[in-house]
Amino acid sequence: VTFSRVGLSSTMSMHHASPEPMIPEMRLAFDARVRPHSSFARVLTLLQNSADVAGIPWEAWTDGPCSADVLWSTQQAAIPPVEGPRFVASIYDTNPLMDVSRSFLSRKWNVWKFHRNVRKCTRLAWKISTCSENAQQNILNYFPSMAGHLFTVPLFADKDFSPGAPEPEVLAKLDLQSGYLLYVGALRKHKNWETLVRAWAQLPEPLRKAHQLVLVGRAKRAQNALRKLRNELSPLDSIKVIEDIPDGGLLELYRGADLFCFPSLAEGFGLPPLEALACGIPVVSSDRTSLPEILGPAALYADPLDADALSKVLERGLMDGRTRQFLSRTGPERAAAWNPERTGRAMKELLEL
Repeated sequence: VTFSRVGLSSTMSMHHASPEPMIPEMRLAFDARVRPHSSFARVLTLLQNSADVAGIPWEAWTDGPCSADVLWSTQQAAIPPVEGPRFVASIYDTNPLMDVSRSFLSRKWNVWKFHRNVRKCTRLAWKISTCSENAQQNILNYFPSMAGHLFTVPLFADKDFSPGAPEPEVLAKLDLQSGYLLYVGALRKHKNWETLVRAWAQLPEPLRKAHQLVLVGRAKRAQNALRKLRNELSPLDSIKVIEDIPDGGLLELYRGADLFCFPSLAEGFGLPPLEALACGIPVVSSDRTSLPEILGPAALYADPLDADALSKVLERGLMDGRTRQFLSRTGPERAAAWNPERTGRAMKELLEL
């Protein structure tokens, strides 16, 4: 999906459109130095939309002096890039502290680097934003000194994500037909995508043939794991990995799925399964970290470390008609509970407006 964003110029441009009266006492700037289509860019767009709804004037900053009162960064554990405004940092999760690295040394490096960045961030930031109550508690468990400075500002599914039939030509460009089992997210260890592959491989053969497994996300680090899985669980040639999504393609990928699965071991919020809910697609989720908080009763849950149990829940999600109808109906309702108004209220609380 193409998320609209403020033009990233070297100057700052005021954004005016808002359904509520503007708040003149405080000027907010967002650090807009983010990679297009990255998760940080998506969060930036959601916060900008929420500021509009809440009537908070905002500016986009990329370089040079910043005359705003507050500068808000959506990058993980950033430090102030410029002197002057009070700084709001973002910490979404404590995933770097998990034991999921490729080696002992790389894990030690990740842990040291994360602690160093968070210490700097905590020392220099005025306030720190995270995206769920679960993430807030996890962060405070590791960094109790953040108490009183850490605020939950939840995310939401962009309004473009809604029920509907997929555009056949978009799926055709991706060599897909509707009815697949979908995963969206980087193919990283903490996302637990390998267990999903094993669970899908355990489905009855007719069901597996009828529902191709489609993995959407960056897979650069996963090539060796994919080859090993294909050899071990052969034949798995029907697994499709999509790294480059055309503009508007993510919405069509959701709408073309019969089931969405998100077996992640650690999430600060979990935008992809919420976006799937918003599209009316039945969701099978991990029962860990923030996911039950965000998805509530509108998803099926499984132990993400038990491939057998996950496979049984996948089969239910594909075959049980009454369950599918319930999930398709309640998904958009649950997704609507997370919205720009809710996020805007949380932003006002953080900004003391």
